[in-house]
Amino acid sequence: MKTIVFVGAFDPPHLEHSRLTKFVIDKLGAKRLVIVPTHCPPHKSGGFLSFEDRVALSKLAFEGCADEVVIDTIEYDRAAAGYEHNYSSEVLPLLKEKYGEIVYLIGGDSLEHFHTWHKPEEVASACPIAVVGREGYDDIEEKIAQVTEKFGGEFIPIDFEGSSVSSSEIKAMLLLGEKPEGVADEVYKHIIDNHLADKYKPWLEKLKTYQSDELYNHTKNVVLRAVHLNSAHNLKQDFEKVFKAAVLHDNAKERPSLDGLVIPEDSIDTPVMHQFLGAKKAERDFGVTDKDVLDAILVHTTACKDMTVLQKLIYTADSTSYDRMYDPIPKLRETGDEDFEEGFKAVLQYTYDKLLKKGNPIYPLTLEAVKCYL
Repeated sequence: MKTIVFVGAFDPPHLEHSRLTKFVIDKLGAKRLVIVPTHCPPHKSGGFLSFEDRVALSKLAFEGCADEVVIDTIEYDRAAAGYEHNYSSEVLPLLKEKYGEIVYLIGGDSLEHFHTWHKPEEVASACPIAVVGREGYDDIEEKIAQVTEKFGGEFIPIDFEGSSVSSSEIKAMLLLGEKPEGVADEVYKHIIDNHLADKYKPWLEKLKTYQSDELYNHTKNVVLRAVHLNSAHNLKQDFEKVFKAAVLHDNAKERPSLDGLVIPEDSIDTPVMHQFLGAKKAERDFGVTDKDVLDAILVHTTACKDMTVLQKLIYTADSTSYDRMYDPIPKLRETGDEDFEEGFKAVLQYTYDKLLKKGNPIYPLTLEAVKCYL
């Protein structure tokens, strides 16, 4: 029986996952689908859902995609047995021994980085590999030719018109208490019924008491923008750090009281005061101790020299958030979507020019940023 093996975090599984597998199963005439939730992949940080929850959701998401659907816990089982890694070069031969004729399903983005995999020649020789094109990865056959020339193996191009779906953006929507479009109703219901996305619910409830409806809407849009940029440009910033910094970046904007907190004197009663106060109040009122998160809040309005990627990300997401529709923000968003660093610089240039035109004093950190980057 021909079997499709699909490995992924499925954190959570979404509709594009099931649509893709149905298409490939039909295209290759397979009868069985084996879903392998990753345990702790070497190239990713910790997940949003537990392994057990991802298994339960995968059962719901992939039901009916093939004559037989199996959720295989081989990665978890190997980790429990003391194996340090679950490289494809190690796992695929075991799955082949277990299921017989298997075809390994990967995306075009994975093929792009195939040479960086652990023992790619062993992965290529383990079984045929079906490669599905994704948005931004159109030259699949050319890439297949390059990979087979170097590593051998059988790669099967799959002409699937997939849409770009970000698991990170789905996670962000769920944590914000919103229903993402890309998740099946039964998957969403399981998440809600079992309170799997309630981790930051107390934060959000508290934040709503600190912010007007308009500002809270801006906050949500900054979260979604930051998560999108992080995912789209593979910035490799920890999801939870991005979420925390974005959701709390304006936590003090509408509560400017110092409350005995110490911030730079030259920022008091200025438009940038809330960033300094926001970092202090994020620590006091929300229990944030992560320096990376606090530092990102600390300069999200002014920018500064020698910024970390997370600082640039929150700064850029704030200025190009989806609720800002006035010129030239849509154009700045486009620039950021095409190139993250150029998008960051474009935002900094726009902010600096705007301040110069208004004739307002420019905060020293902004001047340092301009000197450093522009």
